[in-house]
Amino acid sequence: MTKIAYNVSRKSRIFNTTLVPANHSEEARFGAIDGAVIVFFLLCVAGLICFLVA
Repeated sequence: MTKIAYNVSRKSRIFNTTLVPANHSEEARFGAIDGAVIVFFLLCVAGLICFLVA
């Protein structure tokens, strides 16, 4: 299911229409903080594995 999204240019007042998924606002977006948390978690897991092996 899709819906129409409008983008309006303030200077020229031109309407641009695009079709986007109906759940567009609910899609997951990974940013820099999410990436940092995942890397930190992976480093902790790798450190724990190295600690248990040694």
